[in-house]
Formats: sequence, C-alpha cells, structure tokens
Amino acid sequence: MRCRYAFSLVELLVVLGIVSLLAALLYPTFAAAREKARTTRCLTQLRQLAHSTQMYLTDHDDTYPLAAFFSTHDGQRCFFTLYHALVPYVKDKQIVVCPSDPNPFDIQWALEQVSMGSLCPAMGFRHSSYMANWCLIETGALLGNFHPPVPAALVEFPAETVLYYDGGITGLPSLSPFIQARHLERLGVVLADGHSKAWRAREGYGYHFRADGVRVRQYCLTEVSAYYRGDIYCRDMIIGIVSRSARSEPCWYCPQRKPGNVGYLSGNCE
Repeated sequence: MRCRYAFSLVELLVVLGIVSLLAALLYPTFAAAREKARTTRCLTQLRQLAHSTQMYLTDHDDTYPLAAFFSTHDGQRCFFTLYHALVPYVKDKQIVVCPSDPNPFDIQWALEQVSMGSLCPAMGFRHSSYMANWCLIETGALLGNFHPPVPAALVEFPAETVLYYDGGITGLPSLSPFIQARHLERLGVVLADGHSKAWRAREGYGYHFRADGVRVRQYCLTEVSAYYRGDIYCRDMIIGIVSRSARSEPCWYCPQRKPGNVGYLSGNCE
C-alpha cells in the first residue's frame, strides 16, 4: 500500500512566506531595470528629435525653428509649434511623449483655457513630455516682444548647449519652462550636437502648476554644467546658449533677448 504525502498548512505558509520575501527583495531590481529601459528609449527619442532639427537646419539656412506662433489652416487661425515645423522630418507623433511620463502635457487643453484657439493639424499631435531650450528655439512673439529665430552659427559649444530635455511649462502669465527628472531623479537631455545624456537632479521642496492645470513635482539640477554651477540654489530651468565667461568658465546667455524687452534674460556670463 502506497503512502501519500502532502504539505501541511504550516509548510504551505512557510513556502508562501519565502516566495513573498523573495518577490519583495527582487521587485525594486525589476522596477529599476524597467525604468532603465524606459530611460534608454527616452534618450533615443530625444536624439531623434535633435536629428530632425539638424535636418530642419539644413533646409532653412542653418536657422533654428521658432517655438510657437500663430498661423492659418483652411482660413482659420491656429497655433503652429516647433513640432509642426519638424513634421516633415518626424514619422511618429509619439516621439515627443516620454515613456516614463504617465500624464504628458496637453497642449490643446492649455490653449483652450486662455482662448488661444486650436493647434494646427499635424499627425494628431497634441501631447508632449519635452521642452526646448527657449534661447535656442526662440519664442517669436509668444512672450510679447518678438524674439527672432537663432542662427546655428551662434552656438559656439554645441556639445554643451542643451537643445531638448524632459520638462514642462507653467501657465500664464509667466510661461516658465522647468525640468522634470522622471527617470529615478534623472532627466533626459539632448545637446545641440545630437548626443543625449541622463542628467542628475533631486526633488525640490515645491511644485509647479503646468499650463494644462496639472500639478507636478519640482526638481533641481545637480548635474554641474553651465546651467548649474554646484551652488546651494535650486536651478529648475534649462535655458541659454553656452559660452565662456571672462574667467573662461562655462556660462549661458540669450542672444536674441534684448535688455528692456519682455522675456529678457541676463544669463550668467557677466
């Protein structure tokens, strides 16, 4: 006669406890691996955006596009953005949505709240997770005074000047861009020469309200560069073309922002 063996209730509970413990120990590792994969994809998308911008430069006398301005479509006024300008060089509208951003900025919603009309048609483009360097991709008349397009010849240090980055923008009246370190306190940036990096940042002590009404965490740069020199202040914005100060230190300035104009930025080269 054969004997049948079975787990007792205590043995089953012990096995389940061990499995639960192993799962708890391994989950952070799996989560970090998934986020690393999303970071890699985000950096790839930023490189593709930079590559599309370089193609735009070739076709437009080495001059960067404007961030936004009003245009017309079928006789109706509409809002034409940087991404509309890049449509001939971009095959997928999802290129501007970071895989680690669960709630990308709703540009159409933001426009409707301030009675600025609708986006011009462009592959169904409506959402974005990235911001452009507004001293390189200028704002046109968006801030009041007209800030003209930037010639590529003004970019002396393309390997140090940020072109696009993980970020957002506040609403009126400030319309201030800010960084978003979505990748385990790192943010994706792509430089004007086309290479991308994950820059370090830390959580700030406050929040930003995006132009589409969403509240998001404030982050501060910790990656030392022309945009952050290692001081104690929270630098939550990336803006400016990199140059050199009188002491040959990396610094940034905005060549198309003139003193006295709305949106003037003095930079940190002085």
